[in-house]
Amino acid sequence: MTAYSIVDEITRIPMSWDDYLALDDTVRGEYYEGALVVVPLPSQRHQLIQINLLLAIREHLRPGTQVIQGWGWSPEGVREELGPDLMVHQVTSEQRNFTGVPELVVEILSTNRRDDLVAKLNRYAQWGAPSYWIVDPRDHQILTHQLRDGYFVETGRFTGGDAALRYGDVTVPVNVDELLQA
Repeated sequence: MTAYSIVDEITRIPMSWDDYLALDDTVRGEYYEGALVVVPLPSQRHQLIQINLLLAIREHLRPGTQVIQGWGWSPEGVREELGPDLMVHQVTSEQRNFTGVPELVVEILSTNRRDDLVAKLNRYAQWGAPSYWIVDPRDHQILTHQLRDGYFVETGRFTGGDAALRYGDVTVPVNVDELLQA
């Protein structure tokens, strides 16, 4: 019998990296801190925000890049895997997970706020993601961050109306109120 813990509606099942890699693709979770981390399925609101933001980003992609939702990111040589809600990266033939460095990672806060605001923010910075957006439906805001000297620096806090969200040299216009009312 496997021992596991439930913390803030998140199930953490301790296992090795090799055991995690041996799981089939029907297991929905991430792997960090030596455990499979399983969260509840996202709410309808969360999914609508994710889809609408994906469509907005897709309209402004640079050639040779793509935006994808819920796909694993495990940089080369790292024995952890996270699944950002959205990720913009160079077009790749990789299937299992993305091993390069995406141009942008996006998390939409829900049940696992602490991990998205602390653990994932720190990992994404350590892994070299140049831009990180946090979409917070509860507090009705979008926070944008840029990587500087190995740490994320907040570059924008958008709480309503029209906003120009940026990553690299790309600008994605959104209406914060419409997006977060999804």
